[in-house]
Amino acid sequence: MSAAIDPFDYNDERYARILELAVDAIICIDSQQKIVLFNIGAEHTFGYSSDEILGRGIDVLIPQRFRSGHAGHVRQFADGPASSRNMSERQAIYALRKSGEEFPAEATISKISVAAGFMLTVVLRDVTERFRAEELRRKDAEKLQRALAAGHLGAFEQNLQSHNIRLYGDAQDILGIPNPECHRDDLRAIVHEDDVGKLTFVTAEEAGQEQPHVDCRIRKPDQTIAWVRFAASIYRQSQQDSYVFGTVQDITYQKSIEIELERRVADRTKALEEEVKQKEEAQTLWMRAQRMEAFGQLTGGIAHDFNNLLTVVGGNLELLEEGITGERQKKQLARAMSAVEMGARLTQRLLTFARRSKLEPQSLNLNEQIVSMVDILRRTIGESITISSVLAPDLGRVRADPSEVENAILNLAINARDAMPEGGKLVIETANVTVDAAFGKMAQLEKFIPGDYVQLTVYDTGIGMPPEVLARVFEPFFTTKEHGRGTGLGLATIYGFARQSGGHVMIDSEVGQGTTVNIYLPRTERKAAALSSESPVANTLTGRLVLLVEDNPDVREVTLERLLKLGYEVVACESGPAAIEILRTRKGIDLVFSDIMMPGGMSGYDLADWIAINTPSTPVLLTSGFDDTRRKISIAGKNTQKILLKPYAVAELVTAIRDTLGVD
Repeated sequence: MSAAIDPFDYNDERYARILELAVDAIICIDSQQKIVLFNIGAEHTFGYSSDEILGRGIDVLIPQRFRSGHAGHVRQFADGPASSRNMSERQAIYALRKSGEEFPAEATISKISVAAGFMLTVVLRDVTERFRAEELRRKDAEKLQRALAAGHLGAFEQNLQSHNIRLYGDAQDILGIPNPECHRDDLRAIVHEDDVGKLTFVTAEEAGQEQPHVDCRIRKPDQTIAWVRFAASIYRQSQQDSYVFGTVQDITYQKSIEIELERRVADRTKALEEEVKQKEEAQTLWMRAQRMEAFGQLTGGIAHDFNNLLTVVGGNLELLEEGITGERQKKQLARAMSAVEMGARLTQRLLTFARRSKLEPQSLNLNEQIVSMVDILRRTIGESITISSVLAPDLGRVRADPSEVENAILNLAINARDAMPEGGKLVIETANVTVDAAFGKMAQLEKFIPGDYVQLTVYDTGIGMPPEVLARVFEPFFTTKEHGRGTGLGLATIYGFARQSGGHVMIDSEVGQGTTVNIYLPRTERKAAALSSESPVANTLTGRLVLLVEDNPDVREVTLERLLKLGYEVVACESGPAAIEILRTRKGIDLVFSDIMMPGGMSGYDLADWIAINTPSTPVLLTSGFDDTRRKISIAGKNTQKILLKPYAVAELVTAIRDTLGVD
C-alpha cells in the first residue's frame, strides 16, 4: 500500500504496537467500505481473525436489521464537514459477532482524505457489561417502586444549595421522571408552562409558607397531561445546608370529570366538523358527477347530430366514387373520405372523454398508433421533456378500440408532463410478452388470463408516487393534482378500457424514481377492415326487403340510395310509430334497419322492444351516432344483434346486415 494512498504505515513497529496494546476494537475501512485494518482488540470483540475479515465489507459486522441504511450513513459522514463523530451519541448502537450474537457498543468514527477518496477509522467498545449492570439497577428500582406503590404516594427531597432532587416512593411514576435523582430544572421541564410559577411554593425558600399545597399540571413522557398536588416544607440543617421535603400525589382522578367534559365537547365539535366536511366532499363529488352527466348528454347530442352529417357526407362520397375515373378526382375524393374518418374519430374521442362510448375494437398495430401520435404528444408535453420510443419490430396485433388506445397514451403523457415540471424523459415501449398464471399472481392482477399479450409501456422520470397514493390511482375521481387541474378519471378510464379489452394494467412508481405504466392487451393476428373499399362490395342478399326507419331526411335519403345500390328492396319511414304501422299492414319484411335516437317519444330501442313482442321473427339492426351504453334493451336482445355506429362505410353496412340476418 503506497504512501499516496494510505498515510499510515501499518507495518511500522511502533504503530503496530499501539494497535496491539489497544483494548478497544480499532477498524479501518476504505472508500468502498471494505475493512483494511482489524486490530487484536477487534479480533477479541468480534471473534474474527484479521486474516478472515480483511477485505470484506463492514456490513458483516452490522446486524441485519441495520444494514439497509448503514452504507448511506457512512457515506453521509464521509461527505460531511465533520472529521469525527460519536456514533452512539444519538442512540444506542449494536454490532454483530462472528457467532451471530448482537451486542451493544459505543463507537467513534473519524476520517481522513486520501488520494483514493477517504479512509475511515472506527474505535469501538463492547458495553455489554455496563448495559447488564444498568439493567440490574433498573430491576432493583422496579422492585422498590412496587413495594412503595401501595401507598400511592411519592416523596421528594431537594437541596436548596445545589437544587438537586431525590425522589422516593411513587414520585418517579407520578412525575414521569425516569431517574430517582434529578435537578430542579428537570422538574420545571415537565410542569405545564402555565403552572411553572407555582413551583416557587415547592422548590424554593418560600416552600410551605404561604399555602400548604399547590396543584400543577405536568406533561408525562407519553405527552399526556396529569394533575399532581405538591405539599412541602423547608428544613434548615444549618445556614449553608437547607432542604425542602415534600410529597407529590396524583390527583388526575379528581380533575378527570372536568377534563372528560371538556374532551367530550371537543370530540363532539370535531365530529360535527368532520360531518360537515364529509357532506361538503359528497356534495362536491355529486356536483362533479352531475357536470359529467350534463357534459355526457350534451356531447351525446352533438355527436349524434355530427355523425348524422358525416353519414350523409360519407354516404354520398361513396355513391359518387363509382362514377369517378380521373386520378385527380379520386385523390380529392380520398381526401374527403379521410376528413370523414377524422371527424368520426373526433366524435368518438368526445364520447370517450364523457365515458359514453361503446368500445369498437379493431385489429391494430400499436406501433402505428404510437408513431401517428408523436407530433401531438410533443405539442402536448412541451419542449422541456424528451420523448423517445422503443418499438418492437415484429409486434403482434391487438383487437382494441383505437380511440381508447390514443386516449390512454395521451392521458399517460399528460400525467408524465405534470410529474416533470422541470423537464425530464418520456419513453414509450412496445413488446410481445407471454404471461403465465404465476406472473398474474405475483403482480397481484385480478383475473389476469394467461396467454400472449402486447405490452405497451409508458415510463417517465418524474417525481413518482408514495405507496399510499399508488394504492389508489385507479379509483375514480381520485387525484393528487390541485383543484381544477384533474378529474381523477384518467387512470380509472385506462383501467376500465384495458379490462374491457381483455387485458390489464400494472403501475409501478417510487418517489424520486419516476413512474412506469404497463398496459397488456391480448395479441391477435386478425387484420383490420378498411373504412372504405376501392372495389365494389359483393352482396349476396339482393332482393331482401328492408324497412328503413330514420328521422333525418338527408340520412334517410343517402341510406336509401346505398341500400338500393346493394340490391335491397327498401321501404322508408321517419319514426317508430310509422314503422309499426307498416309492420302491421305489410308482410314479408326481412329486416328493420332503425336509427336509435328519434323524436316523438319512441326510440329505436322502443321499436325493437315492440318488434320482439309482436313480430319476433323480424330481425332488427339499430344504428346511431351516439350509443348510450347505460340504456339496456329490456326485451329485444334475441332479435337485435348489434348496433352500427355512424358514420359507417358501405362495407360495414353489408357486414352488419349479414350478421343480423345470420348469413355467412
